[in-house]
Amino acid sequence: MEKINGKLRQRIEDFYVEEIPMDIKEDKNGEYSIFILEKFNWETTQAILRIAKALKVSKKRFGIAGTKDKRAVTKQFVSVWKVSKEQLENLKLKDMKITFYKQSSERLNLGMIKGNKFIITIRDIKDEKNELERKLISIFKNLEKGIPNFFGPQRFGEVRPITAEVGKAMLKSDFENAVKIYLTKVFENEPEDAKKARNWLAKNWEQKNFSDSLKLFPKRLKWERSMLDYLMKNKNDFAGALRRIPKRLRKIFINAVQSEIWNNVVSRIWKNAKINDKLPLPGYNTILNKDNLFHYELIKELEKNNIKLEDFKMKSMPELACTGSERNILLIPKELKIIEISEDEINKGKLKAKISFILPPGSYASVVLSYIIS
Repeated sequence: MEKINGKLRQRIEDFYVEEIPMDIKEDKNGEYSIFILEKFNWETTQAILRIAKALKVSKKRFGIAGTKDKRAVTKQFVSVWKVSKEQLENLKLKDMKITFYKQSSERLNLGMIKGNKFIITIRDIKDEKNELERKLISIFKNLEKGIPNFFGPQRFGEVRPITAEVGKAMLKSDFENAVKIYLTKVFENEPEDAKKARNWLAKNWEQKNFSDSLKLFPKRLKWERSMLDYLMKNKNDFAGALRRIPKRLRKIFINAVQSEIWNNVVSRIWKNAKINDKLPLPGYNTILNKDNLFHYELIKELEKNNIKLEDFKMKSMPELACTGSERNILLIPKELKIIEISEDEINKGKLKAKISFILPPGSYASVVLSYIIS
């Protein structure tokens, strides 16, 4: 499949995502205010924390249907318990716009959307306008046949892709190794002060000198510092150190193992899949049939990783147990459109292309874009 040579996210506004909501029942006497949150360069959780602080209420009052990229302009629906329309409309927060939508008796939970619409600007394109248009039309036709519905790199950590590795250690209750990987594994794109701190701790791990290590870790690495602070007082309680990370974030480690296994299997089977074929996302309630080709490949992948389905019960940390689910093998983007092709004001003499498409909940724009841009 041919691709375009171009650049993504040269500006934050080059990546726009908007939720397509499910029908949210209105109840004028309901306890939940539903509002539309438009944000610029805010991670969803941090934005909710900021709103909660401004309203002087607990973050637990809020519900979201999905998390959104930080380096983007995003529009999503949020519910909040016992906060009035007037309170919301009076909020003025930097790089956020809050618009009251309706009153409801329902809280929003993850997955309660029909999908997401993406508007993406690709820049620094050398092609002539007619050639670029021809390429995009050809690429769109291929995408409409279906591509693997992979979990995107965000699932595994983009600067530090360690989530699956940490998760595998946790599945085996090897919490010391999980903590060690999280604190000491170094990646090229990390800042130098973080690399220095991680390397020092790795070299001195056997001494368990967590107090000196804490002095080296930059203040912005709050989860690492929180774990080290705990280990100073509880030298061998590595499960306790992991529990300093909020449950929602810790569950990402286990989800990343599921996702890595799923991606590996799908990379081998997707060309044999039909629309609406599904592959289990493994968990302790998953039932596998070795006579089913897709299931057989999943059994082989679990064995290769020395993982049993019962490991997902997380007996030593049961709050992270995963029952398992299913996911469509194929992803078919809807409403692929070229919005405009025009001169790129950032890269003189080059073109930019603005495109749009709609994806189902849980599918990744980064996967679609990997089939468009080389």
